Amino acid sequence: MHNHAKKKFKQSRIKSVLVRANYFRTLLKAHLLKKHIPIICILVVNNRCNLRCKYCFGDYANRKNNDYTTEELKFLIDELKKLGTKYLNIHGGETLLREDIGEIVDYIKSKGLYCCLITNGVLLPKKIDEIRNVDNITISLDGTRENNDKNRGHGSFDKALEAIKCVIKEKIPLRVSATVTKHTKDDVGYLAKLAKELGFTVQFSILFKPLEKAKECEMTHNEIVESVKKIIEYRKKGYPIFTSYRTAKYAMDWPLDHNEFHFLKRQDMHKLPKNFKMINCYYGKMQFTIEADGNVYPCFLLTEPHLFSPLNWKEVGIKKAIEHARVTKECVTCPTMTHNDHNLLLGLNSKQILNILLEQVQEGLKMR
Repeated sequence: MHNHAKKKFKQSRIKSVLVRANYFRTLLKAHLLKKHIPIICILVVNNRCNLRCKYCFGDYANRKNNDYTTEELKFLIDELKKLGTKYLNIHGGETLLREDIGEIVDYIKSKGLYCCLITNGVLLPKKIDEIRNVDNITISLDGTRENNDKNRGHGSFDKALEAIKCVIKEKIPLRVSATVTKHTKDDVGYLAKLAKELGFTVQFSILFKPLEKAKECEMTHNEIVESVKKIIEYRKKGYPIFTSYRTAKYAMDWPLDHNEFHFLKRQDMHKLPKNFKMINCYYGKMQFTIEADGNVYPCFLLTEPHLFSPLNWKEVGIKKAIEHARVTKECVTCPTMTHNDHNLLLGLNSKQILNILLEQVQEGLKMR
């Protein structure tokens, strides 16, 4: 068992503000110098999960356990820092299943990097002291108890809500991530109101192309559009929704069938109307996904074998694997709201920068 009584790093408002500022500084530098810097990396730290969410794109609950060792992760973090990474999004699987997760978080923070940790919340109350040095915790919750549990399994709502209340009590910056599916498409208002009541922000994503076992979760194109309209409606009413108006509007106005074209390749550009104002994609330029097996992708949407052929950083090194993802990526835009919130920021969209700065200030004020 890993002992965290000897932590060398201790989080503070000032330290968190500094890493957030460093992120923005590097982003400006990348644009001014026209450099391709992997500023953000989503780092999948394990293949295991303690839930059986029907729609899980990674099917992590059924993967073989070939997780990184502690030393492999530390080496990778060092290499990413050398390449200019400023923001690490710690993903799973279920991240808190790693016995060394606190050690990994503290190592990231000791390197001066922003650290966001994604979790389903099941183990969080027991492990809160181990991971309290993160800059942000994101917990998954899709809707009401009945509908969330249709997506994520019996009892998952109660566990997530307990975790949410725990993080709020501990005054750690929190975001709730909600996946909108056939089961939860009418729960946008419920989540918006819960966010306002408890004091967190909620970010929405739409389920695209679910696994065959989760076809019951798939929405039609029109159901997707109607769900996004509700997100816009509640955002306009002032509810604490992180999803920006621009990205939600982009998803609502997506001129192609959402289920057929949930991202667009270069060769399909002619299918867009000439007057359609595209949000440019910076995934594969400034943001990358590193899977638990070592494969490097532009983003999660491309992790299916027939969509992208990755290189493995364990075999070729992280620099070469990232460069391969950058030069071979074929897609140019998508209606994915979580992606486009990042794309607008990485593209220095002024409204998005103001939105994020406001969010960052609010997060900082909530910290102990």
